Amino acid sequence: MASDEFQIPGTTPSPEQQPAPRPPAPEPVRIPRPPKDRPPRNPQKMAIIIASVISLTLIGGILWWALAAQPPTQDLASVNTSPKTTATKTPAPTAAKAAAIDLTKLPLGDGKRSSTAKQGYVQTCRSSFPANAPGAQTAGPWIDQANKTWDATKKVEVGGDVDWPQAKLSITTSGANRLITSNALPEHLTGIYPVRASDPAYKYDRNPGSIQANDLSFTLPLNPTVQSQSTCIFGEVAILLSGSVLFDAFDAGGRDAVAWELQDKCAGHPNHMYHYHGYTPCVQDKSAAGAHSDLVGYAFDGFGLYGLKGEGGVQLSTKDLDECHGHTHALPWNGSTKSIYHYHLTRDFPYSVGCFRGVRSVSGPVGQAPL
Repeated sequence: MASDEFQIPGTTPSPEQQPAPRPPAPEPVRIPRPPKDRPPRNPQKMAIIIASVISLTLIGGILWWALAAQPPTQDLASVNTSPKTTATKTPAPTAAKAAAIDLTKLPLGDGKRSSTAKQGYVQTCRSSFPANAPGAQTAGPWIDQANKTWDATKKVEVGGDVDWPQAKLSITTSGANRLITSNALPEHLTGIYPVRASDPAYKYDRNPGSIQANDLSFTLPLNPTVQSQSTCIFGEVAILLSGSVLFDAFDAGGRDAVAWELQDKCAGHPNHMYHYHGYTPCVQDKSAAGAHSDLVGYAFDGFGLYGLKGEGGVQLSTKDLDECHGHTHALPWNGSTKSIYHYHLTRDFPYSVGCFRGVRSVSGPVGQAPL
């Protein structure tokens, strides 16, 4: 073997191949292993490898995007666990949705009743409505029965400005309960009832009812919880901060009460007790522009009822809310901010509470059947 050849470890040369003895050197000189000859690169194989790396990178990116797009985990109060309803936490509507509420073509809610929770309907406890029930005698020109819409900008109001200085409302707390007492008289002006024959409203609705004081007392939970199933409504759904009661969206005959019946400028009228069927401008919402509406009352399951605006001050419609006409997000409640379910008033049917998400603490009827 030549002196500059490299001996493969683990092999022994034959005697005739042994090199001549060498004098010992002070330091052995290590000769680096010469590089092995490498086969020429295969361009096709390299292309396959590069394509595989790119594919794995793309797959990893897609998986990361899919995981990042999943919604955050919600707490129990933000999810409707009832088999009859769906999730109650809805995304905040945009300003475009607010502009879509056309007061000249509001949907007519006649007959939109259900035995289960359903968006845009009232889950009523009443199995039937009498055909000859009291209420408006004839449809006003603001109602388009053919297209099932009505024009809120053309509806007639009951005239008058009657003050009720004897109105009383008290809201206190005791333990785990909220105690509300009222004499049912509103803390705002009302129209003149019974409706006068000289009033333009008399042509369509000759409401003979008068406004009378009624002793009302409600015990509601301070911290209500969302139940696994919704509860039906008999007629009354809430007590407003005016001291008067809010009824559901139907008149005694199962028609859209807000569209058919004639109310005063505060959207109220009496059977013998003054009440509303939907939004009233006379329970003031003092929230700033771009802010969530103020509390306007308490539903009869204890949850709060708020005005027309949701998060960001955007006006809500029924499609922005769940089957019971509410949703969940953080807002002031009992002196602190917490994420809690609550209801909203809207300008479209069913206008307010469509079913109860909590335990109904008030069994109806309150006063008499609605008119």
